Amino acid sequence: MERQRGIGRGAAISNGSQRRRYPTRRLGKSVGLLFAPAPLLLAACSSTPIVTPSLPLDAYAQPGTLVKVDAQRNLNIRCTGKGGPTVILTAGAGDQSLAWRSIQSSLSAHGRVCAWDRAGSGFSDPSSDVQDVEHRTRDLERLLSGAGIKPPYILVGHSIGSFETLMFAFRHPAEVAGIVLIDPSSPDQNDRIREAAPAFYAILDPLQKGQLAQLEKCVSDAGRAPDIADPDCLAPPTPEYPQALQDRLARIDRQTAGKRNFLSMLDAMMSGRDSAQLKASWRALGDLPLVVLTAGSPPPLPVTGKAAEDVPRMQAEWARMHDDIAHLSTRGVNRTVAGASHYIYMDQPETVLAAIADIWAQARSRSGTGSGP
Repeated sequence: MERQRGIGRGAAISNGSQRRRYPTRRLGKSVGLLFAPAPLLLAACSSTPIVTPSLPLDAYAQPGTLVKVDAQRNLNIRCTGKGGPTVILTAGAGDQSLAWRSIQSSLSAHGRVCAWDRAGSGFSDPSSDVQDVEHRTRDLERLLSGAGIKPPYILVGHSIGSFETLMFAFRHPAEVAGIVLIDPSSPDQNDRIREAAPAFYAILDPLQKGQLAQLEKCVSDAGRAPDIADPDCLAPPTPEYPQALQDRLARIDRQTAGKRNFLSMLDAMMSGRDSAQLKASWRALGDLPLVVLTAGSPPPLPVTGKAAEDVPRMQAEWARMHDDIAHLSTRGVNRTVAGASHYIYMDQPETVLAAIADIWAQARSRSGTGSGP
């Protein structure tokens, strides 16, 4: 396993346009994922510089393809481009396929790329199942099968999306041509941060628990009502979006069942259920191309004194966790992306595009399907 630091910009894949500030809706920050910002996870919106996308925003006011995964539910997946291996994009907690719009636009000129919505997120129907990594990965398996998207796959996961990504790879190693993980969550990460940086964790833990409690209250207060009425539980509008998209996102965000699925997913993460399930399936991935990208900037938490002194120790432990993931493959590499936050694919999209391009090229070279991008 190789550790690289100071990775900057410059990608083999680009749509050729200048980077600009463009709004993206971040619904429900990834509580418990350490590099998520502190504001209320239920409703946050940010403008972040990313590659200018070509996929029209209006398209996201409608689903991509709705795929039946059981008798009661459809899941949404949006695929663009042609040529394999197919890239599968899995977002972090609280985000949906819209979050990948710019990355997907840039990649689609070079191959097939698909972004999907978890149960209760985006245009995907909610589920009555516990939203732990076992059930989320089973949904992904059924979605790809039902949509007729055949392997091999290049799996890309951000934050907690790394859990479904790794679980799928552990279950179906022969179907996976490569993996890119963007500042991924790690098994037992809260325990490891608490041990490595106790003063920092003493600030982080109540913030996480407080945000989770607020989400629990929103779901509890809604009861059996299909929609949540409390505006404090809802994401603010994004004025830069077309009105049709704003209206559709607001309608999705009000749905109580979706918030309940989101709460279930966060509880599975925070309780350790996800970690236990993932560790039970943990296995070496041979020489599979694997790139882990680690945020170089610390999380924006209000820390002073001993907690501030703990920040370097927290970051070092975060990098060690990512080293452990990279060690799954003899070709694994962990690259620290200087100046990037948890949302590396928004702060420095070229770095993410370059990592995916590298995996694509390796996969195509090994399969003899062409030179790739």
